[in-house]
Amino acid sequence: MRIFIKNGMIYDGGGGKPFQGGLLVENDRLAAVGGLDDTCRADQVIDAAGLAVTPGFIDTHRHGDLAALSDPDFGKIELAQGITTAFSGNCGLSAYPNADASRQEWLDFIEPCLGKTTGAANFARYADYMRALGQINLRINLGGLVGSGAVKTAVKGFAKTPFTPDEMARAQNLLADALASGAFGVSSGIMYVPDYYSTKEEWINLLKPLSGSGGLLTCHVRGEGDSLVDSVAEAAEISRLAGVPLNISHFKSVGVRNWNRALYQAVGLIEKAGADITVDAYPYTGGATTLMTLLPPCVVREKIADTVDDLSTAAGVERVRRALAQEQPGWDNMIASIGWERIIISSVNLDEDKGYVGKNIAEITGSETTADPVQWLCDLVCRERGKVGIILMSMAQEDVDAVLRLPYSMVISDSLYGNMDSPHPRLYGSFAKIIRDYVQERHILPLETAVYKMSGLTARRFGIKDRGRLIPGYFADINIFDPAKFRDQATFTHPRQLSAGLDTVLVNGRPAYRRGVFTEPAPGSILIRN
Repeated sequence: MRIFIKNGMIYDGGGGKPFQGGLLVENDRLAAVGGLDDTCRADQVIDAAGLAVTPGFIDTHRHGDLAALSDPDFGKIELAQGITTAFSGNCGLSAYPNADASRQEWLDFIEPCLGKTTGAANFARYADYMRALGQINLRINLGGLVGSGAVKTAVKGFAKTPFTPDEMARAQNLLADALASGAFGVSSGIMYVPDYYSTKEEWINLLKPLSGSGGLLTCHVRGEGDSLVDSVAEAAEISRLAGVPLNISHFKSVGVRNWNRALYQAVGLIEKAGADITVDAYPYTGGATTLMTLLPPCVVREKIADTVDDLSTAAGVERVRRALAQEQPGWDNMIASIGWERIIISSVNLDEDKGYVGKNIAEITGSETTADPVQWLCDLVCRERGKVGIILMSMAQEDVDAVLRLPYSMVISDSLYGNMDSPHPRLYGSFAKIIRDYVQERHILPLETAVYKMSGLTARRFGIKDRGRLIPGYFADINIFDPAKFRDQATFTHPRQLSAGLDTVLVNGRPAYRRGVFTEPAPGSILIRN
């Protein structure tokens, strides 16, 4: 099939100035870009006069591992904002690999981020997950990272103890197997258990299969508030000593006292670190995570059931209260840094708790019979067994803007697919928000730079072959839109709103979305690093 896109303003994904011209698509690839006229023979002609023509956007940070397998509409939220390629397996929290002894506990732990499993999730190897994905008619292209937290839990559960030599060998083998099976790299979540317990020396040893493989290490650093600079230094040193390139995930500075200060110290450290480092960011001042991250690590037991048992006692609640009142080295106390009023409940499982969704904890506890937020927090953790999503209004707009201006920063969404009562709007709108807010309204980025950060730069950094650029021979993942009309509609109060104004999306040379209509058959594919 030949598709001719004529008269468009072409932003080729390389960051250079746009140019007027046409594109010819043959089957799944771009056959020609530029000097084409109306005599070009094609089965379908799309007139893009007055419209921008860009590569499809690439989101390498979506927690859609399980949603891709279970939700028949997966890909619609993505396509409406121009995303043609996405990655799973971020923050160390991949759904794979997992092991019989700890599988259910791991799936329960990641549920607020990835959502519930609706079928078998017995993924002993990365290849098992990709095989399951191959049975799905995908609307978009999907690749993946292998999560270090998943690997560690598969080998030794949530134990706080160091790897034994045998456990380390098994963990390295799981990473090596995933990389050999096409994973694009390793994701780590040093903020989360069980990754939190690993020492620098363990990280360097664990990452040996990644060194020299061509894959990338992505890292949710240990802390993004008071400990941001130290946490970036830790990740940079691991990267340098392990000999692996590093991408710092959702790079930001949280906590009111850190605004307009800590971020710039961290940037200076990155640029002097002597390591191969990039960053990515989402375009919002609020983040999202799980309720369990509010608990100091010293009160979190190796099993969620044990943590629940402890917090259900008066003594356990008191331990939490004391720990929150004390400084915990290497851990950011978000309650102290932003306050209960900036912590919003976004998802729960139990009907009795549904009324809390969309409200902040100060508001909730102020109307309860007890105004003790620590007691309420512990009670909710126990009732919901930790399966609660939260939104943290924790960042300064000036800091977010500064990150997105960095020449080595990329755009992501960090979308969570847990219980979607009140999801973070980034799930529905991140990439369209970049165009509307950062390009059109506030002029933080020129359009060609924004497109580069959402396509060409990302493809190059993550090793996604023949995508992210409008170049002859590349796969024909293409967006067509009017920059003045393409916009996000999702907000924190009304988040479940598809982005609007996108004219056309091609995935692998086939129409996937056209003026609000999703086309069939689904044209996505599985991506393997090679």
